[in-house]
Formats: sequence, C-alpha cells, structure tokens
Amino acid sequence: MDLLSLNYVLFSVLDYPISLLECLGIVSGIFCVYYASVDRIITWPIGIFNSICFFFLFYQVHLYSDMLLQIYFFASSIYGWIYWKKRKGVKPPITDLSWKVRSYLILSILAFSFLLGELTKKLPIFLPAYFTEPPSFPYWDAFTTVASVIANFLLARRVAESWYIWISVDVVCIVLYYLKDIRLVTIEYFVFLVIAVYGSYIWYKESRTVAFTTSNNEA
Repeated sequence: MDLLSLNYVLFSVLDYPISLLECLGIVSGIFCVYYASVDRIITWPIGIFNSICFFFLFYQVHLYSDMLLQIYFFASSIYGWIYWKKRKGVKPPITDLSWKVRSYLILSILAFSFLLGELTKKLPIFLPAYFTEPPSFPYWDAFTTVASVIANFLLARRVAESWYIWISVDVVCIVLYYLKDIRLVTIEYFVFLVIAVYGSYIWYKESRTVAFTTSNNEA
C-alpha cells in the first residue's frame, strides 16, 4: 500500500481513520508555525516537508488550488531558509495599508480567486490522466490559495493586514476541510486561527507602542 495514500491508515479515533500522510502533515504544520513564532530557522526545512505532505493530501481530496498552493509554499520556504541565514536580526517596522490599497487588494483577491477557480475546474479536461475527479468547492478553494499567497507576501514585509487575511483564510479552510472530512487538518486550522488572532493582537500592540514612543520623542 502506498505510504502517501490517505488509505494507509495508522490508527482510528472515534471511527475516524488517521492516515500516515495526514498525521505527518498535521505534526509538521504545528511545529512549523511554532518555530516561526519563536523565530527559529528550523521552521523553513519543516515547512518544506509540510508542503510536500499537503501537496499529496490535497490532491487526493480534490482540492486542487490548495494542492497548487503547496508549490508556492515549497519555494517560499527555500527562499525563507536562505534569507534567514543571511539576515542580521533587524526586523522592519510594522506598517498599515491605505484604504485605497486595501480596496485594490480585496478586488484582486476576488478576481484572481475566480480565475483560479475557473482554471481548476478545467484540470480534469486538460489533464484527465492526473485529475480524474472534478475539484471540490473550486472557488472557495481558490480563494484560500490566492489569499494565502498575498498574506504570506505581506507577512514577510510586516504589513499588519496580513493577519486579517490569514484569519479569513483559516475560517474558510476550517469549513472546507470539515466538509471534506479531513478532521485533523480541520483541528489544525482552528489552532492556526487562534495563532492568527493572537498575532494580529501582538502586532497591533507593538505598532501602537512604537507610534506612542515616536510621538513622545518628537514632542
């Protein structure tokens, strides 16, 4: 039996079969987020392994946009690993987007989500040998993919709105993965949602502290 198949079950909890692939994806995902939160470079090699696990997992549950997203996460983890080795520990300041940029950002997410959803719907037509089933929830799945790419980009640049995008992604993912009956991944995204809410609070607190200190120094 293929080790990368969801049918390769390790054990069951409350009649829910837990596969080796799902277990490895969950564990590596939790460690990846944890090490990122404590600023450890090991987060990047773990992130590479995590993206490989979820690539095969999402392919098997027909969430093709999420599957394609793992390619981006794979590449960005390699970039992050190289970048963190070179950095000197100086963090850029937290910034906010203007309302105009936020509006463009929302429209861009919606537009690209629609386009990606249309593309994934055509995958069984273009590549029937590899995509034997139609995608599940193509537009919502595409939204989580597009929004995750943008959120990851903004997070790297310490833009406060990145956490709000992550929160919306986590909420949609929780619903999607529950409907696809990948329960451990659903639980994992509950954890990610809590981290995103906490991260937005920490960044807000830090940005307000910096703003208060700057105004006092100017005075």
